[in-house]
Amino acid sequence: MNNDLAPQEQIENFMKEVVALGNYEMAYLLSQEGLLLAQNKAAEVIPEDRLVEMAILFQEIQQMADVMAGIDEIKELTIEGANKRKIIFRIFHAFGQTVTLVLIVSPGKSYRGLTNRLVKLIQKVSD
Repeated sequence: MNNDLAPQEQIENFMKEVVALGNYEMAYLLSQEGLLLAQNKAAEVIPEDRLVEMAILFQEIQQMADVMAGIDEIKELTIEGANKRKIIFRIFHAFGQTVTLVLIVSPGKSYRGLTNRLVKLIQKVSD
């Protein structure tokens, strides 16, 4: 990791590596308001505005789950289709706010280890 690069560049470089490996098809980091902080994609599998809408909706679901069922701070929501493609919403704190990492994961590919590394990188560069 090159510490001379801006945080966005460091994050996008890691995203680019994982997209090149074929594990992610798309990767977006969104602010609490749904603003794009970083991205990389092999192809636009899902339109960006739809992912932003879903991310904001899941932030609201996270708040409702806390109020209604005492489930505090949902960390991840996964949607998996019959074709084994996944949409991952990883919600965590960085840059002084709640952010959402949205990933489209290729069928049959692992993502957890790489995603954990990406989250740690994001949190490190956000300090």
